[in-house]
Parts: sequence; structure tokens; C-alpha cells
Amino acid sequence: MAMAAALLLAACGNDGGGEPVDDGGPPEVASPLAECDELTAPPDGESPPAAGGEPSPGGGTDQLPELTLPCFTGDEPVELTALRGPAVVNLWASWCPPCREELPALQRYADLTTGQVHVVGVVSEDTRPRAASLAEDLALDFPSLYDRGGDLLASLGLMNLPITLFIDDAGELVYLHLARPYDAAELAELVAEHLGVPPPEGLA
Repeated sequence: MAMAAALLLAACGNDGGGEPVDDGGPPEVASPLAECDELTAPPDGESPPAAGGEPSPGGGTDQLPELTLPCFTGDEPVELTALRGPAVVNLWASWCPPCREELPALQRYADLTTGQVHVVGVVSEDTRPRAASLAEDLALDFPSLYDRGGDLLASLGLMNLPITLFIDDAGELVYLHLARPYDAAELAELVAEHLGVPPPEGLA
């Protein structure tokens, strides 16, 4: 891949021993997570840039895998290649301790950058009820996609969570973060560096 990737310092993988069992329940469960219908438009609602525009601050780019995933709150499909940024896409699961540490930072950043940056989750290799319970516990409300089989994780050639993808305004993957969990200020600096969005006011 052309994008830069941080060194892997802390992550967790689902080794099978703690793999959640698919309960066969309905695709919709009660959760605070938002719908996903605005993810294919830029956060500010403007038209996406034409192809061949200025390169993103992160340098090299890669296409997102050609996968279609349902929104966590229902079954409406979202094509990953149709996502438009600037966007931060975080792969997470309820069984992943570093995810639990990182998710509140994502929520805080999302709260401070509404209309500037999409913050998107991808619930990976988890059940909807368990993920919904964690979202409730952590007061998460940013939209999340549902990837029960871990297809995105596999397409990226990775095994451990959490993973954060940085997507530019043309829908290109410009940076992949695998390092230790970040706080909101560190996330803001990464977004500024790789997507060119300044840190929001009010973020210590």
C-alpha cells in the first residue's frame, strides 16, 4: 500500500476463543448509533471534488476495498468506495479492550467536528447486541457500519483491532493508523496532518 502506517504498538485480535456467537437475531437492534445515509456526501454537504484535483496532505493514496456493508442500525447498504471525506473510519468491536479506550476519543472528536469530518465506525467480528450494549455504555452516537464477518479487516490484510482509516475528500485512503489508542487531541493532530482539517476549537 502507498499510504503510511503507524507501527503496531497495542492491538487486540479475535483469536477465536472469545469469538462472539451470531445470535441469529434481527438486523436492527436498539442502539444510540446514528444512521448512515449521509456518509456518501462530504460532511459539509458540498459536491465532491472532480477527479484529478489537488493531492491530499497525506501523500500517496489507495482505493478502499470494493465492499458493501449494512448500516449497524439497519440493512441499508453502504459501498465503501462511495464514502466521501474528510472521514475517519474506525474498526472496532466490543471484545477489544483498546477499542474501548479509543472510542470515547472518537466520539469527542465527532462532537467537535460536525459538518467538517465524518466519523464512522465499522463494527467488526461482533454481534449487534454486544456492540449496541457497548455503544450505550460509552454514549456513542456516530454512524457505524456492520461487518460481522470481518471482511474489511481481511481485505486490508490485517488481524488486530482497533484500526483507523483516514479518507480524503475524493474517497481515497491516505493513511492507516495501527498504533496505541489515541486521545481526542492526538486524533485531531492526525486528521490535521493527513486530511488537512485543523484541530477544532475547545479541544485541549
